[in-house]
Amino acid sequence: MIKGSTISIESLKHDKSLHRRWETNEILYTDTNIVIGKNNRTMVVERNEKRWRTKEPAIFYFDDRYWFNIILLFGENYYYYCNMASPFTYANKKITYIDYDLDIIVDDSYAYHIMDEEEFLLHLQQYDYEEAVIQKVMEHKEILIEWIEKRKGPFHPSFIEKWLQVIEKEDGVHE
Repeated sequence: MIKGSTISIESLKHDKSLHRRWETNEILYTDTNIVIGKNNRTMVVERNEKRWRTKEPAIFYFDDRYWFNIILLFGENYYYYCNMASPFTYANKKITYIDYDLDIIVDDSYAYHIMDEEEFLLHLQQYDYEEAVIQKVMEHKEILIEWIEKRKGPFHPSFIEKWLQVIEKEDGVHE
């Protein structure tokens, strides 16, 4: 993956079927484990082939050591949308991960809400999640909550400031 390159991002269900695809995403930073990128008004394709565009610029953060990914969205106020998901893989200009239903929404005051617990329980049975998967999701949910509470990684104010400047410069967004 090269800074400045354009990739797609695919979220899959546990059975490897498509959940959602973001078609145009720009890579801003990569290292051995981490990928940071952005999109703005990108086309999204749902599993039922319905298409729509995102409404606001976003910075995405993937780290292949963790069972979650984090999206920082810039609207009237910034907020985070965090997905409990398998570590990502990258091939053929595409980031892929398995979505494990649980989401954590974090507002600009760092208050957070765990979402879609019922969906997780339903899919746990429907897709027959292995015990090891369930354990990883729960363990990494706690790691993610610790990051939020301690302002680590993408939740640190310097992360927001740095990437907000990129968004403002390139996409004309002002907080």
